[in-house]
Amino acid sequence: MGFAANQARLMGLISRKADLELEGQFIEQQKMFYANMSSGVFNLSAKLDPNSPAAKILEGRIKNLEQADKILDMHLKRITNQRDAISKDMESLDKVISKNIETTFGQMGK
Repeated sequence: MGFAANQARLMGLISRKADLELEGQFIEQQKMFYANMSSGVFNLSAKLDPNSPAAKILEGRIKNLEQADKILDMHLKRITNQRDAISKDMESLDKVISKNIETTFGQMGK
């Protein structure tokens, strides 16, 4: 590929990486929200008799929040893997761009 095409690809990768990082931040924020909700529900259930119907309902809600947190963990892992792959691609593309610059300006200097 030519220099301009490599630069365009690099800009696209930078943009995608930024999008993935933002998505990861949103997921982390949602995980924190679920953790706070779970803590609040747990504190409520601690005040109740463990065998009461209300305590059973709250226990079910805590399990639902834990399941949602596990799903977010899976999404976060996928995003992290994609971000790492893009970082590696950016490193290799950086080397190609540097080589293009050396070749281009090396020929002009002769």
